[in-house]
Amino acid sequence: MKEKFGTIIGIILFVVILGGIIYLNAFADTSDKELYTEIIIVGNHFLPEKDYLIKSKLGSKGEYQELTLQEIKSRILSHPYILKAEVQSNGIGIVKINVFEKKIMAVLLTKSVPYLITENFNLLVMNPNSDITKLPVISNATLTKDDIKQKIAINSDLKRAFKIIDAAKIINEKMYMDLEEINLRHGGDIILNFSGIQFPVIFGKGSEGKKTVYLSSIWEELKSRNKIFNNTIYVDLRFSKEIFIGKPVITEPNG
Repeated sequence: MKEKFGTIIGIILFVVILGGIIYLNAFADTSDKELYTEIIIVGNHFLPEKDYLIKSKLGSKGEYQELTLQEIKSRILSHPYILKAEVQSNGIGIVKINVFEKKIMAVLLTKSVPYLITENFNLLVMNPNSDITKLPVISNATLTKDDIKQKIAINSDLKRAFKIIDAAKIINEKMYMDLEEINLRHGGDIILNFSGIQFPVIFGKGSEGKKTVYLSSIWEELKSRNKIFNNTIYVDLRFSKEIFIGKPVITEPNG
Protein backbone atom coordinates (compact mmCIF):
# COMPACT_ATOMS: atom_id res chain seq x y z
CA MET A 1 0.00 0.00 0.00
CA LYS A 2 2.82 2.36 0.89
CA GLU A 3 4.65 1.48 -2.35
CA LYS A 4 1.49 2.18 -4.40
CA PHE A 5 0.97 5.50 -2.60
CA GLY A 6 4.58 6.50 -3.26
CA THR A 7 4.19 5.69 -6.94
CA ILE A 8 1.07 7.87 -7.17
CA ILE A 9 2.87 10.77 -5.48
CA GLY A 10 5.79 10.36 -7.90
CA ILE A 11 3.47 10.45 -10.90
CA ILE A 12 1.73 13.58 -9.59
CA LEU A 13 5.06 15.34 -9.07
CA PHE A 14 6.20 14.40 -12.57
CA VAL A 15 2.99 15.75 -14.10
CA VAL A 16 3.30 19.00 -12.12
CA ILE A 17 6.95 19.52 -13.19
CA LEU A 18 6.16 18.70 -16.82
CA GLY A 19 3.21 21.08 -16.77
CA GLY A 20 5.39 23.82 -15.33
CA ILE A 21 7.95 23.40 -18.12
CA ILE A 22 5.25 23.54 -20.79
CA TYR A 23 3.76 26.63 -19.18
CA LEU A 24 7.11 28.41 -19.05
CA ASN A 25 7.79 27.65 -22.69
CA ALA A 26 4.35 28.63 -23.90
CA PHE A 27 3.19 31.42 -21.62
CA ALA A 28 6.19 32.83 -19.79
CA ASP A 29 6.87 36.52 -20.04
CA THR A 30 9.21 37.25 -22.97
CA SER A 31 10.02 40.76 -21.83
CA ASP A 32 13.63 39.71 -21.19
CA LYS A 33 14.15 39.09 -24.94
CA GLU A 34 16.54 41.64 -26.41
CA LEU A 35 14.75 44.04 -28.72
CA TYR A 36 16.84 45.15 -31.67
CA THR A 37 16.65 48.77 -32.77
CA GLU A 38 19.55 49.10 -35.20
CA ILE A 39 21.51 46.94 -37.63
CA ILE A 40 24.92 48.00 -38.91
CA ILE A 41 26.97 46.30 -41.62
CA VAL A 42 30.77 46.23 -41.87
CA GLY A 43 33.11 44.57 -44.35
CA ASN A 44 31.07 45.62 -47.37
CA HIS A 45 32.83 46.87 -50.51
CA PHE A 46 30.54 46.38 -53.48
CA LEU A 47 27.33 47.83 -52.04
CA PRO A 48 26.54 50.54 -49.45
CA GLU A 49 25.08 49.40 -46.13
CA LYS A 50 21.65 50.86 -46.94
CA ASP A 51 21.38 48.87 -50.18
CA TYR A 52 22.36 45.62 -48.48
CA LEU A 53 19.72 46.15 -45.80
CA ILE A 54 16.95 46.98 -48.28
CA LYS A 55 17.78 44.12 -50.67
CA SER A 56 17.93 41.68 -47.73
CA LYS A 57 14.55 42.79 -46.36
CA LEU A 58 16.18 44.44 -43.37
CA GLY A 59 15.35 47.99 -44.37
CA SER A 60 12.38 48.45 -42.03
CA LYS A 61 13.46 49.20 -38.46
CA GLY A 62 9.93 48.57 -37.27
CA GLU A 63 10.44 44.83 -37.88
CA TYR A 64 13.72 44.53 -35.99
CA GLN A 65 12.10 43.85 -32.62
CA GLU A 66 10.42 40.73 -33.99
CA LEU A 67 13.60 39.24 -35.45
CA THR A 68 16.12 36.87 -33.95
CA LEU A 69 19.82 36.94 -34.72
CA GLN A 70 19.42 33.77 -36.78
CA GLU A 71 16.65 35.35 -38.85
CA ILE A 72 18.80 38.43 -39.44
CA LYS A 73 21.70 36.25 -40.55
CA SER A 74 19.46 34.23 -42.85
CA ARG A 75 18.20 37.38 -44.55
CA ILE A 76 21.63 38.90 -45.16
CA LEU A 77 22.90 35.59 -46.54
CA SER A 78 20.09 35.65 -49.09
CA HIS A 79 21.84 38.49 -50.90
CA PRO A 80 23.71 37.10 -53.93
CA TYR A 81 26.85 39.15 -53.21
CA ILE A 82 27.35 37.63 -49.76
CA LEU A 83 29.45 34.51 -49.19
CA LYS A 84 29.13 34.37 -45.39
CA ALA A 85 28.28 36.62 -42.45
CA GLU A 86 28.96 36.94 -38.74
CA VAL A 87 26.09 38.40 -36.72
CA GLN A 88 26.28 39.56 -33.10
CA SER A 89 24.47 41.87 -30.71
CA ASN A 90 26.07 44.34 -28.31
CA GLY A 91 23.42 43.56 -25.70
CA ILE A 92 21.69 46.94 -25.91
CA GLY A 93 19.76 46.51 -29.13
CA ILE A 94 22.40 47.09 -31.81
CA VAL A 95 23.19 44.22 -34.18
CA LYS A 96 26.50 44.19 -36.04
CA ILE A 97 26.81 42.15 -39.25
CA ASN A 98 30.31 41.48 -40.55
CA VAL A 99 29.84 40.45 -44.18
CA PHE A 100 32.26 38.54 -46.39
CA GLU A 101 31.50 39.21 -50.03
CA LYS A 102 32.09 36.78 -52.85
CA LYS A 103 35.29 37.29 -54.84
CA ILE A 104 34.17 39.16 -57.92
CA MET A 105 36.63 39.14 -60.81
CA ALA A 106 35.12 41.54 -63.31
CA VAL A 107 32.09 43.11 -64.90
CA LEU A 108 30.95 40.87 -67.74
CA LEU A 109 29.18 42.64 -70.58
CA THR A 110 26.46 40.74 -72.42
CA LYS A 111 23.97 41.65 -75.13
CA SER A 112 21.27 42.35 -72.53
CA VAL A 113 22.60 43.43 -69.13
CA PRO A 114 25.99 43.56 -67.40
CA TYR A 115 26.77 40.89 -64.81
CA LEU A 116 29.34 40.56 -62.08
CA ILE A 117 31.31 37.35 -62.60
CA THR A 118 32.79 35.60 -59.56
CA GLU A 119 35.94 33.53 -59.23
CA ASN A 120 33.73 30.44 -59.68
CA PHE A 121 32.31 31.83 -62.94
CA ASN A 122 28.90 32.52 -61.38
CA LEU A 123 26.98 35.41 -62.93
CA LEU A 124 25.44 37.86 -60.48
CA VAL A 125 22.88 40.42 -61.56
CA MET A 126 24.48 43.79 -60.87
CA ASN A 127 22.56 45.83 -58.31
CA PRO A 128 22.23 49.60 -58.78
CA ASN A 129 24.82 51.54 -56.74
CA SER A 130 27.32 48.68 -56.99
CA ASP A 131 30.88 49.97 -56.68
CA ILE A 132 32.67 48.53 -59.72
CA THR A 133 35.38 51.18 -60.00
CA LYS A 134 38.13 48.68 -59.14
CA LEU A 135 36.92 45.95 -61.48
CA PRO A 136 37.99 45.44 -65.09
CA VAL A 137 35.38 44.87 -67.79
CA ILE A 138 35.29 41.70 -69.87
CA SER A 139 33.70 42.32 -73.25
CA ASN A 140 32.76 40.27 -76.31
CA ALA A 141 32.76 36.93 -74.49
CA THR A 142 31.14 34.00 -76.26
CA LEU A 143 28.12 33.11 -74.14
CA THR A 144 25.22 30.77 -74.76
CA LYS A 145 21.60 31.21 -73.75
CA ASP A 146 22.09 28.43 -71.21
CA ASP A 147 25.02 30.33 -69.67
CA ILE A 148 22.79 33.32 -69.05
CA LYS A 149 19.84 31.21 -67.92
CA GLN A 150 21.85 29.10 -65.47
CA LYS A 151 23.88 32.12 -64.31
CA ILE A 152 27.22 30.37 -64.80
CA ALA A 153 29.66 30.75 -67.68
CA ILE A 154 32.84 28.69 -68.02
CA ASN A 155 34.87 28.64 -71.23
CA SER A 156 38.51 28.81 -72.28
CA ASP A 157 38.42 32.53 -73.09
CA LEU A 158 36.98 33.48 -69.70
CA LYS A 159 39.62 31.31 -68.05
CA ARG A 160 42.28 33.23 -69.97
CA ALA A 161 40.77 36.52 -68.82
CA PHE A 162 40.89 35.34 -65.20
CA LYS A 163 44.56 34.33 -65.62
CA ILE A 164 45.36 37.82 -66.91
CA ILE A 165 43.56 39.44 -63.98
CA ASP A 166 45.23 37.21 -61.38
CA ALA A 167 48.67 37.66 -62.94
CA ALA A 168 48.33 41.45 -63.05
CA LYS A 169 47.27 41.54 -59.38
CA ILE A 170 50.32 39.52 -58.35
CA ILE A 171 52.94 41.02 -60.66
CA ASN A 172 52.02 44.70 -60.81
CA GLU A 173 49.22 46.11 -58.67
CA LYS A 174 49.36 49.51 -60.38
CA MET A 175 48.99 47.90 -63.77
CA TYR A 176 46.04 45.88 -62.52
CA MET A 177 44.34 49.02 -61.20
CA ASP A 178 44.71 50.61 -64.65
CA LEU A 179 43.29 47.58 -66.47
CA GLU A 180 39.98 48.78 -67.87
CA GLU A 181 38.93 46.17 -70.41
CA ILE A 182 39.71 42.64 -71.54
CA ASN A 183 38.21 42.32 -75.00
CA LEU A 184 37.85 38.60 -75.77
CA ARG A 185 36.72 39.35 -79.33
CA HIS A 186 34.50 36.25 -79.43
CA GLY A 187 37.45 33.88 -79.50
CA GLY A 188 39.91 36.07 -81.42
CA ASP A 189 43.18 37.52 -80.16
CA ILE A 190 42.58 39.17 -76.78
CA ILE A 191 43.04 42.94 -76.62
CA LEU A 192 43.63 44.87 -73.39
CA ASN A 193 42.80 48.51 -72.77
CA PHE A 194 44.26 50.50 -69.87
CA SER A 195 43.43 53.89 -68.36
CA GLY A 196 46.12 56.46 -69.05
CA ILE A 197 47.27 54.70 -72.24
CA GLN A 198 45.81 55.84 -75.53
CA PHE A 199 46.57 52.69 -77.52
CA PRO A 200 45.52 49.03 -77.15
CA VAL A 201 47.69 46.11 -76.08
CA ILE A 202 47.26 43.11 -78.37
CA PHE A 203 47.67 40.29 -75.87
CA GLY A 204 46.80 37.28 -78.02
CA LYS A 205 46.23 33.86 -76.48
CA GLY A 206 48.26 31.64 -74.20
CA SER A 207 51.24 32.24 -71.88
CA GLU A 208 49.21 34.72 -69.87
CA GLY A 209 51.67 34.81 -66.98
CA LYS A 210 54.77 35.40 -69.12
CA LYS A 211 53.08 38.05 -71.23
CA THR A 212 51.93 39.88 -68.13
CA VAL A 213 55.54 39.88 -66.88
CA TYR A 214 56.74 41.30 -70.22
CA LEU A 215 54.09 44.02 -70.13
CA SER A 216 54.95 44.87 -66.52
CA SER A 217 58.63 45.28 -67.48
CA ILE A 218 57.78 48.24 -69.73
CA TRP A 219 54.83 49.55 -67.72
CA GLU A 220 56.46 52.64 -66.26
CA GLU A 221 57.77 53.65 -69.69
CA LEU A 222 54.29 53.16 -71.14
CA LYS A 223 52.67 55.26 -68.45
CA SER A 224 55.26 58.03 -68.60
CA ARG A 225 55.11 58.06 -72.40
CA ASN A 226 58.81 57.48 -72.76
CA LYS A 227 60.12 58.65 -76.16
CA ILE A 228 60.34 55.07 -77.39
CA PHE A 229 56.56 54.98 -77.19
CA ASN A 230 56.00 58.29 -78.98
CA ASN A 231 53.47 57.90 -81.78
CA THR A 232 52.77 54.32 -80.72
CA ILE A 233 49.44 53.02 -82.03
CA TYR A 234 49.55 49.59 -80.36
CA VAL A 235 51.73 47.19 -78.37
CA ASP A 236 51.76 43.58 -79.55
CA LEU A 237 52.62 40.70 -77.19
CA ARG A 238 51.82 37.85 -79.56
CA PHE A 239 55.43 37.17 -80.47
CA SER A 240 57.49 34.81 -78.31
CA LYS A 241 59.74 36.69 -75.86
CA GLU A 242 59.36 39.87 -77.89
CA ILE A 243 57.33 43.06 -77.57
CA PHE A 244 56.37 44.68 -80.84
CA ILE A 245 55.67 48.41 -80.76
CA GLY A 246 53.39 49.46 -83.59
CA LYS A 247 54.06 52.79 -85.26
CA PRO A 248 52.02 54.59 -87.89
CA VAL A 249 53.22 54.05 -91.43
CA ILE A 250 54.30 57.32 -93.04
CA THR A 251 53.99 57.29 -96.79
CA GLU A 252 55.75 59.78 -98.99
CA PRO A 253 53.71 61.53 -101.65
CA ASN A 254 54.51 60.45 -105.21
CA GLY A 255 56.47 62.83 -107.36
